[in-house]
Amino acid sequence: MKKVAGSVLLLVLIISAITSCKKIINSVFPGVDVDVPEVVFTVPAPPPLPPGFPVPTSEQAIGSLSQSFNLDSAVKAKTNGQFGAGDVTSVKIKQIIFNMSNADELNNFSNFESARFTFASNASQNTPEIEVASLTFPQTNTSVVTYTAPDNAPELRPYLNGTKLTYNVYGKLRRYTTKAISISVKVTMKVK
Repeated sequence: MKKVAGSVLLLVLIISAITSCKKIINSVFPGVDVDVPEVVFTVPAPPPLPPGFPVPTSEQAIGSLSQSFNLDSAVKAKTNGQFGAGDVTSVKIKQIIFNMSNADELNNFSNFESARFTFASNASQNTPEIEVASLTFPQTNTSVVTYTAPDNAPELRPYLNGTKLTYNVYGKLRRYTTKAISISVKVTMKVK
C-alpha cells in the first residue's frame, strides 16, 4: 500500500513539475517573430475597357498558390537539428505588410476596396480552409498598407502537420487600375 501511495505521490509531483515547467517556459520564452520570405507578384493591367465600364460589386477570387511543406524539416533546418515539429506549439500571423513599388496617383491601394486571405492544408479533415486575414484598404492614395492581426488570430499549427499548404486571395475593387502594378507581401508569424 505504501508503494502504491508513494508511486501516486511521485506521479503527481512529476505532472506538477512538468506543468510548472511549461508555465515557466511560456513566461520566459513567449515566442519569436519569424519573417516568412517576401512574396512579390504583379497584378496585370486590365484589358482596354469602354468608358464607364462597371466595376464588379462583389468579391472576386484573385489567385491561389499551393506548395509542399514539411514542418519538422523546416524547424530542424533552422535549429541545426536541435528541435523538431513537436517543439512548436503555436503559429499565428502577427503582421502583413503590403508594398506597391510602382504606385502613382491613379494606381495605388485605394484602387482596391478590400482583400481576404485564406489558408488550407491536407493535414486532416479537421483543418478546413480558414480566413487568416481580412482588411479594408484606405480610400486615400497609399503605397504601403500594414495589417496587424488581432489577439484572437486563428491558430495555424494544426494546418502545418500537412504536406501541402494552399493560400487563396480574394478581393474587391473600388476602381480599375490603369497599368500593371507590382506588390510585395511580407508576413511576420508569432511562433511558440
